[in-house]
Amino acid sequence: MKKKELVDKLVSEIETGKVKTLGIYGHGASGKSTFAKELFQALDSEKVNLLETDPYITSNRHLVVPKELPDQKVTACLPVAHELASLQRDILALEAGMDILTIDEPWKPSQVLSGSKPILLVEGMSVGFLPKELFDKTICFYTDEETELKRRLARDTTMRNRDASFILASHQMRREQYLQYYRETESKADILVDQSENKFKAKITRNISYYIGEKTKF
Repeated sequence: MKKKELVDKLVSEIETGKVKTLGIYGHGASGKSTFAKELFQALDSEKVNLLETDPYITSNRHLVVPKELPDQKVTACLPVAHELASLQRDILALEAGMDILTIDEPWKPSQVLSGSKPILLVEGMSVGFLPKELFDKTICFYTDEETELKRRLARDTTMRNRDASFILASHQMRREQYLQYYRETESKADILVDQSENKFKAKITRNISYYIGEKTKF
């Protein structure tokens, strides 16, 4: 399934009421944010909220280390790095019709999301650690290692003012923790999207165990 086909399918399911809360997640630089924004723009802005979960990644994750990788610092690939209780509270509040104020970040100021809007898109790595029952449907994005690194370098040096040497030094650690801790969250997704080599290949995960075994050859 190509990108336009997937967008059209989701728009149809959302507009007919089959999907009201959609979770979009994946490892860093997998293409989830770009896709979420494209889907958001294809919908009626008067009826949909886009809740981005990056602000729910705690700044204190340097205080703990991964059990299996004690020589590394914690990245967003571990659930302990996320304020999951706060995020779940805000999702439930929006679903219950209450407004929320998003968390202020250097790259995006806080804003009010209106609980009167019936459609909610939740995008970010944190989604992978939340109960699947929170969502009507989930989509997980991933790429191979080379594509992820290229995207990190292009994005983080321009949008987040990070030094290229830092990105290169931390990339292997991030990838190891993705394989160790985060990749297993893909088994919860209803749809998997492979964007390796900047291609777009979406597949409904009816045969998830076979598909994961097939796709994870880096």
